[in-house]
Amino acid sequence: MGSYISTKKKGVEKLKYIVHWEFCPEDMDKCIAKNKKAAEIREKEPDRFAEYLFPPQYTGSGKGFSLVEVTDPEQFNNAQVYWFPEMKLKFVPCDDVAKWIKLYMKSK
Repeated sequence: MGSYISTKKKGVEKLKYIVHWEFCPEDMDKCIAKNKKAAEIREKEPDRFAEYLFPPQYTGSGKGFSLVEVTDPEQFNNAQVYWFPEMKLKFVPCDDVAKWIKLYMKSK
């Protein structure tokens, strides 16, 4: 869960991740309240959390995913601490396939 606010910076290495998130449906109200608070934090501290590249998507039964860019590893910890204990987050790195193929071909 989270609010979509673009905080793009130029000249900073950005790593993309799919963040799979999950919470108990019984905690829905707590997560909605935290989501509203997270939006306020993002306005005041735009670098505290990873930047959303696409609005978070809810897939049902307390599960969803977000596509984010990380510019500082501390953003992982900030998100984990913020959403704990109501929400579990799993960050999965993803990269441009053309870039990956180029690296693979170079390694042969």
